[in-house]
Amino acid sequence: MSSAVPLTQAVTSGDASAVSAALATGADVNERNNGGQTAVILAVIFGHTDLVRLLVKAGANPRLRDNLGLDAIEWAQRRGLATDLFEIRVEKPSETQIDADEKSRKWLAGVKQRIQEQARKEQPVIPPAPVAILEPERKPEPKPTRAREPEPAREPEPAPVVAEPIPATSPTRKRCPRCNAIYTSDLLAYCAHHVVPLVDADAPVFEPPPTVTSTITNTPLLWTLILTTVAIAAFTTYMISSQLSRVIIPDSPAADQQQPQGFLKGTPVAGGELAGKALTLAEAECPVFEGDARAKANAAPQTVNVHLKIDKTGKVFWARAEGGDEALRNAATEAASQSTFSADKLRGRETAGTISYTFAP
Repeated sequence: MSSAVPLTQAVTSGDASAVSAALATGADVNERNNGGQTAVILAVIFGHTDLVRLLVKAGANPRLRDNLGLDAIEWAQRRGLATDLFEIRVEKPSETQIDADEKSRKWLAGVKQRIQEQARKEQPVIPPAPVAILEPERKPEPKPTRAREPEPAREPEPAPVVAEPIPATSPTRKRCPRCNAIYTSDLLAYCAHHVVPLVDADAPVFEPPPTVTSTITNTPLLWTLILTTVAIAAFTTYMISSQLSRVIIPDSPAADQQQPQGFLKGTPVAGGELAGKALTLAEAECPVFEGDARAKANAAPQTVNVHLKIDKTGKVFWARAEGGDEALRNAATEAASQSTFSADKLRGRETAGTISYTFAP
């Protein structure tokens, strides 16, 4: 890999010589990718511990955060790597500085104590309040009980006088023929609410027979509503049946659709942390059409690098291809996603690496 390769790409591929060449040509040691991840963060993510030490010695800042808000040290903790890779040292205060701080604290404590003693001397002495002597509470003496004198006999109360009920045929009871309100005054002749003459409350009530509404007058309106409803239902049925009777024939595929002349096969090679740990490496197949530049006989082989992330069980859960055209990258990414790796060789942890696909005519 030449020195023209970006520093982040060289770190991702795990090529130490390319990283050294990029740093020697003046590359930014804190260069970021599209995700805001610096070169040292990528080295931690892909497990290139030798590159982590190389970048830290070159001046990489492990405290820079990516778009997720994580720095290189936090990524190392998530990946299970030791944080001593970053050579971060915390300077301890010198003994001279400790002695000076201790003297300052003692001097301030002495000043505070003298101020408190001076305040105690100036504070006036308040004599203690006299203590009141409480006499024992005296209980009231019990009063002598007297014998209860017999109550004098009471005379029987006279029986209450019961007023005779007013006969129901009193001429003063009147009724409103509309609201049936009862009036008992002889001076009232009209109802106070409806202003109608009052009648005797005991007179029988004659209710007029209910009026029978002839259905003959409503028959034309009823038949009009029925006919309108039937017409709407018929029209709706006709529209639905006409829509359902139409047969939609899908367009047939074009007869002159271009067919591929063949396929370019890409040979996979696992590299980096994945070398020697693969169970199956799927071959990539890229279709070649007429007029395609890859269809020429003298076309040179092309290489596509697919960067992978492997879970603890050995399955690919992330892939990204670099190099070649779009069709080759798609074919290489699809094939690399179907590859599997040994969980025992991965030691039960997530791993990142690269599979290189070489496409030749």
